[in-house]
Amino acid sequence: MAETLKKFPIGGLHLPEEKNLTTDRRIEIMAAPAQVAIPLKQHAGVASRPVLKPGDRVRRGTLIAMNDQGLSARIHASISGVVSAIESVPLQDGQMVEAVVIDHDDSDDSEPELMQPIPEGELNPDAVRTRVEEAGIVGLGGAGFPTHIKLKPAADTPIDTVLINGAECEPYLTVDDRLMQENAEQLFRGLDIICRTVGATQGMVACEANKPVALEILRDEAKKWINLEAVALDTRYPHGAEKHLIKAVLDREVPKNALPSRVGALVNNVQTTIAITRAVDRGEALTHRVVTVSGHAVNRPANVSVPIGASMEDILDWCGGPTQNDAHLIVGGPMTGIRIYDTGIPVVKATSGIVLLTPKEATEYQELVCIRCGKCVEVCPMYLAPNNIVSYVRNDMYDEAIAAGLEDCIMCGACAFACPSRRGLLQTIKRGKAELANRRKSQS
Repeated sequence: MAETLKKFPIGGLHLPEEKNLTTDRRIEIMAAPAQVAIPLKQHAGVASRPVLKPGDRVRRGTLIAMNDQGLSARIHASISGVVSAIESVPLQDGQMVEAVVIDHDDSDDSEPELMQPIPEGELNPDAVRTRVEEAGIVGLGGAGFPTHIKLKPAADTPIDTVLINGAECEPYLTVDDRLMQENAEQLFRGLDIICRTVGATQGMVACEANKPVALEILRDEAKKWINLEAVALDTRYPHGAEKHLIKAVLDREVPKNALPSRVGALVNNVQTTIAITRAVDRGEALTHRVVTVSGHAVNRPANVSVPIGASMEDILDWCGGPTQNDAHLIVGGPMTGIRIYDTGIPVVKATSGIVLLTPKEATEYQELVCIRCGKCVEVCPMYLAPNNIVSYVRNDMYDEAIAAGLEDCIMCGACAFACPSRRGLLQTIKRGKAELANRRKSQS
């Protein structure tokens, strides 16, 4: 009897995957580059403040910035060497932020600065949250929300289920796929730690069916743990959106403008969960992250553990560089990522992929008029009519755009992918959200 795969009920689509370029490439560790520029604002909340100055020597894992005044996350040196400057650097979204620049020297990066592991007998919720905060762990799936805050749900919204999001439904990206294949034990250990920390009675790792090797490994590992299991998802975009994952796996509908905790669920990313294990059991701070470097315009597609703050240029050089000068560089996945032109931009904690597309793959089509076919409505996982929202935004009708669901859009890009008229639906909605935020800011 065929297995019944979990899936959300309405919308979504099956994308060309291109995961074959890297799904069988084991994670490799990039050598320390000559220099890193580690941004002090690479998480949700307020920027961290440097706790050292130019000329100070650091080891990999040394605390370099923190901010206890409000929502923030600690930041650590990703290579050993000397702080050469604290200066502004650009991020992928164009904003300029302060960064700690470290020049690598002949220091031994294999001897990091570690915290004391937490003994099993002392593994209580407060100790875990403190350690996660000390390690600077944030959501590594893209949101960048400080994890120690996420692990402390409100008393009026108890958590009964923890979900690990292994959907990884963006094309090209195979970071979570490889981590689930290579680090399943650490993943389930982290899931168990999270469940105990938030008081959940069950935990699940959800993996799409297009990752059969990972899914088999997860199922074998799950047998070793009590109240933890692996769940198979249908291959469908955007299963990686946490509200859709909750609907698919638990059949619970998270209300608009509400957090998953409203329905008793907590969702964590695969790499975040493994980082929790390493912080608790090994005393490791978050200094590196795994990124997928892929696309038909890169010489050697790979999954690489890179130092946070390493430049796109250094990472691409590690993978043999581009195959052509006119390649399109996308940071993140091709559906929700951002095209950049400056390869000096640093990797941050939330960077999941670097994709190099050939000009043919990234062809920019001429936009045609809407033919009212309803394809965008059919694939929208939020039950919206994107064509109407776009029309309102383009005509400066923001009250109507809000009523049509501008603020509810998760900007997955499914509508733009499905549109036969190649309309810039996602770009317009992004612009509309930004303009709405600016208007509200000016009114406050």
